[in-house]
Amino acid sequence: MSPKYERVFVVAVPVARAWAAFADPEQREAWMGALPSEGFEPIELKPGVIEPHRRLTWSQRQSGLEGWYETAVTFEEVSAGTRITIVRSGFGDSEDWRHYSENTGRGWDESIADLILYLETGLRGSRHLPFRSSLGATMLESPVGVRVTHIVPGGYAATAGMRAGDLILRLNGAAIVHGSDVCVLMKEHAEGEVIEAEWVRDAKLLHGRAPLSGWLFGRGTHVGFPGAYPKAALAES
Repeated sequence: MSPKYERVFVVAVPVARAWAAFADPEQREAWMGALPSEGFEPIELKPGVIEPHRRLTWSQRQSGLEGWYETAVTFEEVSAGTRITIVRSGFGDSEDWRHYSENTGRGWDESIADLILYLETGLRGSRHLPFRSSLGATMLESPVGVRVTHIVPGGYAATAGMRAGDLILRLNGAAIVHGSDVCVLMKEHAEGEVIEAEWVRDAKLLHGRAPLSGWLFGRGTHVGFPGAYPKAALAES
């Protein structure tokens, strides 16, 4: 079954105000932010349905991924303000698509928090980006926690001793259960800081330490979308 992202939430502002936060470019950047252009491939966008104050849709294609996916945003007046529903669908079933949908879904959660903050207070949270470091690996969530999927040779994970398939238990002493736990660490700690890691492989508890890698996006290590990677540059095990 293809992944799908859906969020429903209420903001304490009129529908016209909520609509403007999506339709007006300056207001959209106030809560969504602007990604650095260096190293990122351009995104192809096709506008879809535009029903002012009711519904907004667009299709999007990312560099390195086959096919298009759709984002639909609906606005509904309720007693407390505006109910907003965001649905992103049409993702493929490949591992690349799984990385993309999981990583950008987490990014949308953070951006929605900043959207609500901006609409209800006028403040810009800017909590989604930037990252200060990385683990030099790609990961996916599983029912048991966060598993490593690919390793960047010479990066943090490789130097610490991790392999593809390892289950990360702790980083710098903090428990890792969700991908967001890893993101917090990458925002808190800078490239080059040495941190401890604890992980599971073949029912054995393993430990290692290494300096954190730099944030990979925009450095030629990852292609231009979060969670993707040039497979030739990564080790499977």
